[in-house]
Amino acid sequence: MPSERLKPNQIGLAQAIFQGVSYVAPAADVAILLIITAGFALGSTPLAVLFAWAVYFLFLNANYQFSRFTGGASGYYGYVAKSIGPRAGFITAMWYVMFQFFSLAAFGLLGFATFLYYVSPDLTHIAYIWILFVAIVAFFTFYLGYRGLRPSLNYSMFSASIEIGFLVLMGIIIAVKAGSANTIEVFTLKPLDGNFSLLFFAMIFSIPLFAGSGTVITLAEETRGSLKTIKRSIWISMIVLLIALLVPAYALTVGYGVSNMASFSGLSDPGIIIFEKYGGIAAGIILIILTVNSYLSSNVSLMSSVSRVIYSLGRDGVLPKSVTKIHPRYSSPYIAVLMLEVGGIIVAIIPSLAYGPFEGALILFSINIFALLFTHILVNASLPIYVRKNGKKMNPITHILLPVISILIGGIVIYYSAVASIAQGNPITTAVFIGLAYVAFAAIFGYAFGSLRPERIANIGYVSVEESL
Repeated sequence: MPSERLKPNQIGLAQAIFQGVSYVAPAADVAILLIITAGFALGSTPLAVLFAWAVYFLFLNANYQFSRFTGGASGYYGYVAKSIGPRAGFITAMWYVMFQFFSLAAFGLLGFATFLYYVSPDLTHIAYIWILFVAIVAFFTFYLGYRGLRPSLNYSMFSASIEIGFLVLMGIIIAVKAGSANTIEVFTLKPLDGNFSLLFFAMIFSIPLFAGSGTVITLAEETRGSLKTIKRSIWISMIVLLIALLVPAYALTVGYGVSNMASFSGLSDPGIIIFEKYGGIAAGIILIILTVNSYLSSNVSLMSSVSRVIYSLGRDGVLPKSVTKIHPRYSSPYIAVLMLEVGGIIVAIIPSLAYGPFEGALILFSINIFALLFTHILVNASLPIYVRKNGKKMNPITHILLPVISILIGGIVIYYSAVASIAQGNPITTAVFIGLAYVAFAAIFGYAFGSLRPERIANIGYVSVEESL
């Protein structure tokens, strides 16, 4: 057993809830991901958001059910390792870590730079200034991660509360002022002429709206009340996020005009434009400030969770033991935090040098969505196996039916997303093939490595908090 241990009882229920909420970054989603989603979902953007939430809520049933019994810094790969076995756990770790590195690069770093371009288009004339923006936000994230979990999540909790309150308030104001433009049509496929393919393609960008909402599972070893607190925080955070994202999605759609949504994503910054139209220039300025902060708090939450996964892989003997070092004063896995931030910067820069930060982010999103979906599919497949293997009472609905539905929906989304993405042409088509190729490579490599060197992954996910209910 390693001498470097995570410090228990650092956070409570409130911080655990906002770990997932802040990771999702509602204001930044409204500024960037919602715009991309709207570019394909058009007047059905609220439907795409609602559907993505429902899909993710189904996915997180597995998180909730596992949290009734076990949990730890290993997160998803620990669940799979305890259920299917070490090789499957190792494969899951490869998928999940890749997804999170790419998410940090695409959303947390490049999304931040792209938003600043939207706010001030003149910045695009300064060559490579986006690299400076990426470096600034990465340093900020590292600093808070270095200082420890409690101050990081206290910051996220405070800022996200203000952010969500403002988004909901403005959403209500816009909907009220929109008057007769309000319609339930936005929750149907009518604006898309019944085209399911476009809706599922929009899912590539609407599902990541909620990605990270279940990452609190990696903090079980450091949370007061441990598993009981974790499982409560999962469903509470999803309810908060439904309100925080669906209200502004609906408001922006009816505020701009359902029939006008084809030009929505072509605006310099539609979220700010519409907020200013209905709430004055002050509303636009506040949204800009909150969006900048949203990227920062999202990166902090991502760092808080993923650094624990990296730490856990070092503790399990998969990564070098150096990543398990805990700061003697701040109780943070600071080497893992540093590794995450450096890796995120590298991943962000490579495609953006060729295509710019916006296209670079789109490429990375198109690559990593498949690793995310396959991770959740495997976790859901693991749930009934874990329950039976450990002699727990099997619930046919929550342990079998819901995981099966989640797997089927995940498969459908993967299929339609891949088909629609490939039709978009390069560089998105290439990105989709890279994403699918990585998923296949990780599965083949993980299985082969686990077969040839079983001792290297024998203890994967072995440290956890256990609870019998």
